[in-house]
Order: sequence, then C-alpha cells, then structure tokens
Amino acid sequence: MPQPAETQLASFPATRWTLIRRVQKGDERDARGAMEEICRQYWYPIYAFARHRGFSAHDSEDMTQELFRRVITSETIQAARQEHGLMRSFLLSLLKKVISNHVRDATAQKRGGSETATISFTDLEAEGRYALEPADIHDPDTLFDRAWAQGVLNAAEKRLRESFAEGNNHEGYDQLREFLPLGDNVTPYEEVARKLNITESALRQQISRVRKRYAKLIEQEIAQTASGPAEAKAEMAHLMAVIGAGG
Repeated sequence: MPQPAETQLASFPATRWTLIRRVQKGDERDARGAMEEICRQYWYPIYAFARHRGFSAHDSEDMTQELFRRVITSETIQAARQEHGLMRSFLLSLLKKVISNHVRDATAQKRGGSETATISFTDLEAEGRYALEPADIHDPDTLFDRAWAQGVLNAAEKRLRESFAEGNNHEGYDQLREFLPLGDNVTPYEEVARKLNITESALRQQISRVRKRYAKLIEQEIAQTASGPAEAKAEMAHLMAVIGAGG
C-alpha cells in the first residue's frame, strides 16, 4: 500500500544523483541503469530546447549526446551543487554550456560516431514530437519545462498503469484514466460505473483513490530528481506552476 506523501518525503528514496555517483565509481550495471533512466526522462526536453534555439535536428542530437556524456564526469557532479540539487535545473544549465561550446567551436561530435553516445535516436521520432509543439511558445526555457513536466506525468502514469496490470485490472485502468487531473473527464459516471459493473458511489471512491495514488507517484518521480525533501517540495511547486500555465 502506498505510503503517505509525508512519509515518502521523510524517508526520501535514492535519487538520480545517487545513481550518477554510482556511474562514476565504475559499476557497469549501475552505470547503464542510471543513464537509461536519466536519458529516458530528459532526452526530449533537452532535444526540444536545442531545436527551439534554431539548431538542426542533427546538431540537436549531437548536443543531447554530448550533454549526457558530460553527466557522468566528476566535475559535472561538483557543478550540480550550484543548482540547488535539482536535476532539471542542473541539466538545463549544463545544456546551455554545451550549446555555448558548440557555437564557439562551430563543431560537434560526429553523429552516431562516438563510443560514448548514450541515445539511439532512430526509433524515438524526435522530429515528429517536436513538430507537435505549440507554435506560440517562443521561449526555449518554457518549452523545456513543458516537456519536462509532461515527462514526469507520463512516468507517473506508466507506473500507475503497471500497478493496475499487476492486479490484472486493465479495464479498470482504461475506464478510470480519463478522470486523472489532465484527463478528458467527459464520460458520465453512470456509464463508466455500468461498464465496470459497480455502483456510481463505488466509482466515485475508486476515482478518488486513483487520483491520490497518481499524485503520490508524481511526488515519487519528483523526489528522485532532487537532492532532499526541501528541494523536492520546491520542484513539486514548480511542476504545478508549469501545468497550471498550460504546460
């Protein structure tokens, strides 16, 4: 049974900062797992930021690769302390330095030609996703935050879906999903209750529980990207602000 939010923050899980430190210690399994997790959540916000700054798709891929190469260096972890322990702020700051170096040197890693490359863009449909971004977003930082927030929500929803799957309750998830905070929430309760063969009162209770579980999963996602409870609380507030602004 999920812990209350206060308990989660008090016990505070192993963060992605911890995983990066394991990368530096040279444990291959930990390194691979850590980088896969970090790349999964952050590759697209980083790529979209670079594209919005006017760089080509190829150059944006190169700079994304270069950023993740730098993530595992010891000097990078030292620099992270200046970003108040937030993975989002740290990576955005590092990305701006990578872009600055790219412009200064007028060159980047050869596309796909480095042994340190951590991402294969072949199946990610990066340009397809980027083409769907709202045209009225003019600030790359805003686009980065929007993509970051969506990644957090998607990761929490994936874990929620998996929890339903573990209980062999795929239909329950499919019917309740639209009642999550960013769902359509248009189907009448009576219709959904009939599909699930439960009362409308029972449905309302299930919706309340699934919303609370989803909120806790979001908190857990955020907690993994901050260096402590205070930073996690601030990052959660930032997430809510981005979502509230339509991000």
